[in-house]
Amino acid sequence: MSAVISASGLVKAFGATRHSKGIVAVDNVSFALGKGKAIGLVGESGSGKSTLARMLVGLTRPDAGTIEIEGRVRAWRERGRAARLRRAKEVQMVFQDPYGSLDRRLTVGAALRDCLRRHHTGESTAGDLMDRVGLASRLLDSRPHQLSGGQRQRVAIAKALAVNPSVLVLDEATSALDVSVQAQILALLNEIRVTTGVSLIFVSHDLAVVGEVTDTILVMYLGKAVEQGETADVLRRPQHPYTEMLLSSAPGPDWQPERVAELRAAFAGEHERVGG
Repeated sequence: MSAVISASGLVKAFGATRHSKGIVAVDNVSFALGKGKAIGLVGESGSGKSTLARMLVGLTRPDAGTIEIEGRVRAWRERGRAARLRRAKEVQMVFQDPYGSLDRRLTVGAALRDCLRRHHTGESTAGDLMDRVGLASRLLDSRPHQLSGGQRQRVAIAKALAVNPSVLVLDEATSALDVSVQAQILALLNEIRVTTGVSLIFVSHDLAVVGEVTDTILVMYLGKAVEQGETADVLRRPQHPYTEMLLSSAPGPDWQPERVAELRAAFAGEHERVGG
């Protein structure tokens, strides 16, 4: 299966000077994602997963490496409105905080119609988009503050779908929601990728959540991809101690905080021995 989006040797550092390479946020990361498939980018805060996501969307330019979308290498030298609109139509992001990503002055209908107009998407209407994300059309006249957190996130997903993207990048898109609402959004995302063929890149610190919606997982630690494989295999038989630690960190009936502390200490010691 050909890749809808692929990354090869991506590197991004911040604060680099002639005398220092700065803080390396993403260090030689590669992956490929097929049409209608979903990958989880997993790691704790500071692992580099959000920086990687921003490069994939086109918000951050890599220092090295390439991103290829539907067979075309992204050309970062391109400037102007046309280039920005094309990148937006290729890859769209849904953020953690839907309230912050929605214009509070606009009704839901006005925001959706504005997206459709700017991207010249004539095959859908605002009502069609609402139906696609499971929202009643009467909410088109509502403003963001009049909606629940789950409804706002559905509107954010509808806005992303308005431009018919090939890939949706979801950056901690369910972490601010109640567990029951989170489950509904995950079910919606699964339904959307089945019905539209859009590919999903799910950025999260929570392996259990990622396990609900992805085919493959890429585990990141300090900017590096330390494990990558089929979701079921990674969750059942983690091959890297950092992945095992992440799995053990999730509270549950068998949660053992002492075991988590042991795994973290063992992994930190191993990391120091190999020189980071």
